[in-house]
Amino acid sequence: MIDIGRHPIWKGSPIWGQITPIKKRGHLLRIFLAKQYTKLLPKDLFVGVTGTVGKTTTVAASLAVLSEKFKAISTSSDLDPVLNIPITILKIRPNIKKVILEMGIEYPQDMDFYLSLVHPSIGIITGVSLQHSEFLGGVEEIAKEKALLIEQLPIKGFAILNYDDPIVRKMADKTKAQVIFFGSDPKNCHIWAGNIKIENFQTVFELNYGVERIQIHSKLLGIHQIYPLLAAAALGISQEIQLTSIKRALEKIESPTHRMQIHSGYNGSLIIDDTYNAAPISVEEAINTLNILPARRRVVILGEMRELGQYSEKMHRSIAQKIYNDKIDLVFLLGGDTKYIQDELQKQGFIPERLQTFVNNSQIVNQVLKMLAKGDVVLVKGARANKLDEVVSRISKK
Repeated sequence: MIDIGRHPIWKGSPIWGQITPIKKRGHLLRIFLAKQYTKLLPKDLFVGVTGTVGKTTTVAASLAVLSEKFKAISTSSDLDPVLNIPITILKIRPNIKKVILEMGIEYPQDMDFYLSLVHPSIGIITGVSLQHSEFLGGVEEIAKEKALLIEQLPIKGFAILNYDDPIVRKMADKTKAQVIFFGSDPKNCHIWAGNIKIENFQTVFELNYGVERIQIHSKLLGIHQIYPLLAAAALGISQEIQLTSIKRALEKIESPTHRMQIHSGYNGSLIIDDTYNAAPISVEEAINTLNILPARRRVVILGEMRELGQYSEKMHRSIAQKIYNDKIDLVFLLGGDTKYIQDELQKQGFIPERLQTFVNNSQIVNQVLKMLAKGDVVLVKGARANKLDEVVSRISKK
């Protein structure tokens, strides 16, 4: 048997369970070859990106920035990292100078598995909050797992950390690499954002580094989107890429599929497609963005947040509080643990006529199409398993 560390694919991982026996043998071979191949590659080739939210956007932005100076590649956004990282490693050719790896974790020892294949010289941590808690436990356990990335960095490497996240901030003590903080605090961050605003469905902010300042007009929608951009900027600065080149790269970035994408809806409405997945923090951030946008009515279509384990009820109820406090006009819920959102909203006195629950996507589509009007802005978000992208497709104009 090929040694692939202690990864729980041997313990019934859903991803591993979906692979046919022939493909399993092929992937085990790729893992073995990738592990041997990395021994021959330059020590400063790899950049690892981990965190609860924003990883994929950070990888995309980092690739754009590094491509201003280097021939670079990254992991694909549509494969599980367990499969993705070995495949990406085997794509490396002599002309490739930088490789960005998304190191998402769902199970204990996932990071051990990745680090058995590759040792990045640069690590980026976007943030830590509850996600995959069914398998990983609470925030402390999640943070411990993600911190493994920067604990192994070499002394000449870089740990790029989100200063605005207090859990990530403390990780600076866990690495011997040079720390670069990004965030919104000009006193403590090496790279920070100021004068942040939403204009014409773009996020506009000033990117600051020392005495240098440059304005960024990002195509990404949402105040929270500045963090992936700041992380990528910090990466660029660590590689001595000029701020003007960083600006050019960041302004090219488009929203990854099903992540805060804007679509024209029926009857003059606007649809925000954020259906790729849902964690408590990402749902809150999406609602924050919805509240900033001008709208006749603000509507949310929510599926459940999955893999929260013992925290599921508490987190769904906290989203209900957010909806109630932010005075969302209409709420459509899709089954599962959204029952806790429904119950909490009812307890808070949310107007019954503004709250509806459904058991399938077709029911949601039929009801939403009846009520959409000019000026309505509709946020659609839920776990990937909810397949709410189907709702987006059917309520958006082609």
